[in-house]
Amino acid sequence: MKKIQLLALILCISFCTLFFTACGVNLQAPTGDGTMVKNSEVLVYDDYIYFGGMYISNSSMQDGDNKNADLEAMYRVKLEDGKISYDEDGNVLNIEKVVGKVVASENAFMYSFGDMIVFASPNVHKTNQSQTAFDRTSYFKMDNNGKNLKELYTTSSAVTNQAFLVIDNTPFIVEYDGANLVSINVESGKVNVLAEDVTGVAFATEYASEFDKFAYFTISRGEEEGSSIGLTGNILKKVDIVTGDVSLVRQQLGETITLSTVKNGYLYYTRTEDGGTCYYANNFVSSFEASEVQLTTSISSDISSFTPLGIGFNGEILPIIFKYQSKLVYSEFGKLGVNEILNSDVTVLFVDGDYIYYSNSSGIYRISYKDKVAQQISDMTDFKTNVSFDGQYIYFYAKNSDSTTGNYYCYRADVYSAENGTGIKTELLSKLHEDDMPSEDETE
Repeated sequence: MKKIQLLALILCISFCTLFFTACGVNLQAPTGDGTMVKNSEVLVYDDYIYFGGMYISNSSMQDGDNKNADLEAMYRVKLEDGKISYDEDGNVLNIEKVVGKVVASENAFMYSFGDMIVFASPNVHKTNQSQTAFDRTSYFKMDNNGKNLKELYTTSSAVTNQAFLVIDNTPFIVEYDGANLVSINVESGKVNVLAEDVTGVAFATEYASEFDKFAYFTISRGEEEGSSIGLTGNILKKVDIVTGDVSLVRQQLGETITLSTVKNGYLYYTRTEDGGTCYYANNFVSSFEASEVQLTTSISSDISSFTPLGIGFNGEILPIIFKYQSKLVYSEFGKLGVNEILNSDVTVLFVDGDYIYYSNSSGIYRISYKDKVAQQISDMTDFKTNVSFDGQYIYFYAKNSDSTTGNYYCYRADVYSAENGTGIKTELLSKLHEDDMPSEDETE
């Protein structure tokens, strides 16, 4: 009799485990494709917003934190008539946990392809020293309802550059970990090490033309290239992200090229010339020198936050934004004149169209290089600078006013409100830790 009861208890536990495990990922799948939000921290699917519930730094993680993450996991909130709903205590309603993986950290990365979500998460694998190197990145894919989670690849060290590119309707992850340049075919799972012993890279963050099919990289001179006899300079090459075919671009004695980015059909870089190092752009339509466009007269060491704005509505190349002598300035493409935007030291977050989004000690702002009129978007000052943008809202991780834990939660702020002059409108997306919830006195 006892054996029968024990067997029944085991079956009951097994059934409950299966039932609640299934319920844990039994989410409704959105019907439309996802919107890949600028800077890849957040996704918008129909009336759902997908985000990391809480930011956690790699240095703060411990073994087990990413096995089945709780507040730090991927969540989604369902909008009602385009709005976030809250209860009387200010807690977010219609919020669901999608998958128990950390998705908000130093190398946050979240994109969509149809009904598939591709994201990065801190490494959970042990090293040879039986430690977990959380600064390494694991890439995953899954259905947008949290099912069919599959690991694609884990880097061998910390990621410094990454992108999600859809080339000929095939999604690729391209990443550089400080040594290896790697592409991952998201559909097939095939991993291709494009180059090894790499000293610098540049590749597009979105695919707009055939030019973006190539990743550019530099390598040091080896013995065959004359390093053993004192020849200086580095070597510039490019690789086809799809095929892996590598070709030489530039190998000039005494010349060092430092890569910046690929955008609007140009490679941006610095090049040493006559003892000075300036910024250039090149589309390689003819010889290297003939197609090279000088962008700055100031040496690169005096410039920070160098960012091409991209292409305008009429197909024109927009200016270059950079920080010079603690000022925010711009120069027209191919012209060396410097035009001041802001006479103050700010942190550039990202650019969109003719707007530069930046932060200072008072919050988050945006300004157009055209009219130079600043608009404040958020007055939250303690936040992480990896900010996303979906065309109307910016998303960022910040401490709430009641924070006692030091946690950073996901918020969104309405850019339209700033544009229309109707004030600052900031909304919480995350589920708060109980210690960070407002007291009853504050909610009354």
